[in-house]
Amino acid sequence: MANILIVDDEAVNRELLHAYLDGADHTLYDAASGEAALALAENIRPDLVLLDIMMPGLDGFETARRLKASLGDDRVPIVLVTALSDHESRLRGLRSGADEFLTKPVDRHELLVRIGNLLSLRAHQVALVRRNVELVELQRFRTEMSAMVVHDLKNPLAVILANLEYVLDGGDTAENREALLDSRAAGQRMVRLLANLADLSRIEVGQLSLRRTRMHIEEIVNPLVRQRAHIAEARAIQLDSSIDTDDVHIFADPELISRVVENVFDNALRHTPAGGRIAVGGRVATGAVTLTIGNTGTAIPQQARDRIFEKYGQADGEVGRMNLGLGLYFCRLAAEAHGGRMWVGETLELPTVFGLELPAADA
Repeated sequence: MANILIVDDEAVNRELLHAYLDGADHTLYDAASGEAALALAENIRPDLVLLDIMMPGLDGFETARRLKASLGDDRVPIVLVTALSDHESRLRGLRSGADEFLTKPVDRHELLVRIGNLLSLRAHQVALVRRNVELVELQRFRTEMSAMVVHDLKNPLAVILANLEYVLDGGDTAENREALLDSRAAGQRMVRLLANLADLSRIEVGQLSLRRTRMHIEEIVNPLVRQRAHIAEARAIQLDSSIDTDDVHIFADPELISRVVENVFDNALRHTPAGGRIAVGGRVATGAVTLTIGNTGTAIPQQARDRIFEKYGQADGEVGRMNLGLGLYFCRLAAEAHGGRMWVGETLELPTVFGLELPAADA
């Protein structure tokens, strides 16, 4: 079904075209002048225009030219319906942007065939344009993903190499241990990033098989807090944890949810300034378990809070553009795969708070 605009200053001609197209399952719109056609086309965005040439005011040639200019991106075919059949008129019509000509008196069968062919051709053109846009976007995604992976792997690798250089240069025993612990954490980040990339494509096409088990959220949070405590202490970051979920359990894939929590927690560590604070909280509400990880780093602007969970999401903050890579996108998809959700907000004490909500096991 298509929107067809019929433009003719003679009512009888418009009525005839209506009669010919009756039963063709199209929506028909009428305009009695070129000026009216231009105004109406802006509102209805027609799929095809049947246009008379000999009209007072704007003639069909000028109307066709202006329609093509205003509807150019829509690739709308224009059929000139006219009693003129001379060569010069046809050339002038083509120069104005017309796609076809129908000579009055119009043959109904020819009208239907030409309309069908033009609408089919337009559908193919629109599909090709859409496909081209998708291919350009896909290429951009591939380029950005390559750059993102290099960026995300380079940072922890730099930490590992710097710490190894420090140990090899002969630091004292306590500092050597601290450097090695930092290196281990950076190596774990690299392994987690690669695992996330491997799972992303499967989650996106719904082919990831979750290995669910009944568990308490503390089984994921407490070991993580203990493992990161030395990093927080070295940066003078206060680390608070308060999980108040009673005996309520979740039914989740421990490996996947652990990586979600680690992603969010490590983001908090990277963006919390020295002397700042990270607070981990857990609670039960309306059949769900909610985990929050807040920090005193720079707030994420309100307009960017949904965008950061998208592929290659970025946020413009007070300290410049913060590139959050694929990490939060993975977290969002993993939460949704469990029937949960993720969000970002704030409190009076914590400018940035990430939340993870998962259904309770008995919900």
